[in-house]
Amino acid sequence: MACALGFRELANHNPFVQELEDQGYLVDFINGYFIIYGLPYLDKDGTLKHGDWISPVDLTNNVLDPPSNHQAWFRGSRPHDQSGRALRLGGGPGQVTVAEGYVTDHSFSFKLTDGGVMRPYRSFEEKVNTYLEVITAPALAAYSDATPLHAIAIKAAEQGSPLRFPDTLSSRYNINDVSALLKGKKVAIIGLGGTGAYILDFLARTHLERIALFDDDDVQVHTIFRIPGYIHRAIGQKKVDAFAQQYGNWHNGIVPIAELVTSGNIERLREFDFVFVSIDNGPSRLQIVGWLSANSIPFVDCGMGLNRSVTGMNGVVRVTGVDRSAFEQSLDTPYLPTGDNKADEYRKQAQIAELNALNAAFAVIRFKQHFRLYEREDDAVSYIFETASFEINAVRQ
Repeated sequence: MACALGFRELANHNPFVQELEDQGYLVDFINGYFIIYGLPYLDKDGTLKHGDWISPVDLTNNVLDPPSNHQAWFRGSRPHDQSGRALRLGGGPGQVTVAEGYVTDHSFSFKLTDGGVMRPYRSFEEKVNTYLEVITAPALAAYSDATPLHAIAIKAAEQGSPLRFPDTLSSRYNINDVSALLKGKKVAIIGLGGTGAYILDFLARTHLERIALFDDDDVQVHTIFRIPGYIHRAIGQKKVDAFAQQYGNWHNGIVPIAELVTSGNIERLREFDFVFVSIDNGPSRLQIVGWLSANSIPFVDCGMGLNRSVTGMNGVVRVTGVDRSAFEQSLDTPYLPTGDNKADEYRKQAQIAELNALNAAFAVIRFKQHFRLYEREDDAVSYIFETASFEINAVRQ
C-alpha cells in the first residue's frame, strides 16, 4: 500500500490525530498505515511488554472516513490479561510489511456489538480508542508505572532540557529563545516552608540545569497546609526528600540537601547562579544574604508577616534583592530584618498558602527579571505588599 500523505498533513486535517499527539502518544502515518508505537501490554507470563498498533485508514480529501473494517495489526507478542489468558482480539498470526524492515506479527479483528448485533466502527477515533482500551488496560492495572505516552519522554529529551515534559508552549508562542535563557543555570532554594515550596513548584517548570534544596526539617501536619498540591505519605519525611521525589516527576535536576546553611557549609553556595532565601530566622538571614552579596551571587530574600487586629488580619509579603546594593540599603530595616518577631501570627503556623504562593511568585518574577526573561523598568531593591491596603511599596536605589 502506498500513500503520499504524511503524518503532519494527516494531523492538520484530523483533530483527533493531533489530539493523540498532544496527549503524548507516539504516532506516525507510513504508507497508508496509522501507527501508535510503544503500547504497554501483558504477555502470557504477565510481564510488561510494549508493542505497536497498526491500522489501515480510509480517507476522503485527507479526512479520515469511518473504517471499512475492524482489522488492525500488532508488532509484538500476543497481548494477555492478568490471568494469563489471551485477549479476545480476533485475528491470528499475520505479517504485513508496513515499510522496509518494519513487519507486523499479528492481525486483530475486534468487532463491536450493540444488543448482540455486530456493527461497524462509527469513526476511526472509535476504532483507535477501543483497541487502546482493550490492549493496554491489563498492563495499566498491573503496573503503576506503565504508560502509553512515550512521546513525552522522547520529545523532552530532544529539547536537551532537564524537564521531563516537552516545553511545547514556548514553541507555540515563539518564545523558545526566552525560555532558553535559563538553560545551564543552577539555583538553590534555602528553606522549604510554604514560600520555598511554591518557589520550587514554579522553578520545576523551567529549563534550569539544577535546583538544589537546603532544609533539615521534617514534613509536619502544618507543612502540608502551606505547600502546593499533596504529597502522598510525606509527613515524617525530610522536606528535601519529599519535595525532590515529588518534583522529580517534573524535573530531573533537583538535588535534596538535608542541611541548614551555616558558616560550616556556606561555601557550597558558590557554585550557584542564583539563590532564593526563604527562611524566618533573622540571624541566619543576615549571615546568608550578607555572604551572597559579598561574593556577588545574586539572590532574592523572601519574608512574610501576619498581624491580627480587631477587624481581621493584615498579611505582609516581602522580597528583597538581588545584589550588594540591595543588601546594604535594606539591612536591619523592615525590608531585610535580622531579628525574630516571635509574636507574629505567621510564626504560629497560620494556614495562608495564598500568601506563600504570592511571596514565591514575586520572588520568581524578580529572579526571571534578573535573567532577562521579564522586562524590568524600575530600580527598586525591595518590595512589600500588604493585604489591607492591597498596595505594593517599593524601595528604590
